[in-house]
Amino acid sequence: MKTKKQHKIVIVLSMVILCLVFIIKMLNSGVIDTTKIETAEVFTTNELLLKLENKQQKLEGFIEKAIEIEGEIKEITYQDGKYSLILKGDSDKTYILCEMQINQNRDIVKLYAGQNIKLKGILKGFLMDIILLHCVII
Repeated sequence: MKTKKQHKIVIVLSMVILCLVFIIKMLNSGVIDTTKIETAEVFTTNELLLKLENKQQKLEGFIEKAIEIEGEIKEITYQDGKYSLILKGDSDKTYILCEMQINQNRDIVKLYAGQNIKLKGILKGFLMDIILLHCVII
């Protein structure tokens, strides 16, 4: 009787461990390498921000697609091991927030506010600002 219980416990624990390993692998495999994704469109910061101001429907077609953006760095921030660049256009009302890929950290430390830059990232959405994730310097 004891051996049957022990076998059941071992089987259940084995299943739990296998499930945890599978979940961890799934979570870690979600990192996107933007350099390998084809660019859907190329914009300047002013062009992209103008599309946002002229009713957001024009940006809907680019959600979850890689776009290239060229503009001036307003600010560089660092949080939780990742850098983010804030790009500005002619208006101070809205900005483009670009969360960078971790493999870009070495190059980002050489950048400064006021510098022009060209990035490629995945357009995730927009409210007051436009959000790009997994950005890389071109």
